Amino acid sequence: MHNIIVISSFHYHLGNCNPDELYRIIEAIQPEIIFEELCLDTFSMVYADDSVPNTIEAIAIKKYLRKYPVKHFPVDTYPVNESGIFNGADEIEKRSSEYIKLWNEILSMISKYGYDFLNSNDCIELMDKTKKIEENVLSEINDVNLSREYESERILNKNREYEMLKNIYNFSKQFKYNKATLICGAEHRKALKIKIQEHETKEKLKLNWTFYNEI
Repeated sequence: MHNIIVISSFHYHLGNCNPDELYRIIEAIQPEIIFEELCLDTFSMVYADDSVPNTIEAIAIKKYLRKYPVKHFPVDTYPVNESGIFNGADEIEKRSSEYIKLWNEILSMISKYGYDFLNSNDCIELMDKTKKIEENVLSEINDVNLSREYESERILNKNREYEMLKNIYNFSKQFKYNKATLICGAEHRKALKIKIQEHETKEKLKLNWTFYNEI
């Protein structure tokens, strides 16, 4: 049986969101396979023998691999064009005190509650609110370039999520396992739930998806 537990994370050390807490979660799950939100080049650099990783996920996974020599794979392999990255967050912050307040609340909750918050509906709801403010402010600014960048990044993230799932299904067809984890940024949690439902109607191979911290 292919059981996959999705763990939502935050790439930076912030209070109770730290490598030790993530390691504790991974060790409690005891996955035989770990799927990572990394591209091939970054994966090769991070897991080079002398590399000192700087993200929470890589630090925790490297620690886990030293104790449990399991397979792990990069699945975020959709090509990224830097010109398609949104660079207008500063403009939104200048025009919306509510946006700054929301992000401060999100960061405070991450620091205080760590992975319990990152893997909650409360986190999804707050992130949805920030996206709504972004869209409203961009509509008010009416800057063609910023709007184009924002839409390009939205499409990029959608394609990255589809790519991650495609890779996971392909790997799962090649490798037998009982339990795996996908560790991915919390901003992808809601979208992944929707896309997983789409895949379940198309794929012959059935994967048993669950999301960490949900009953």
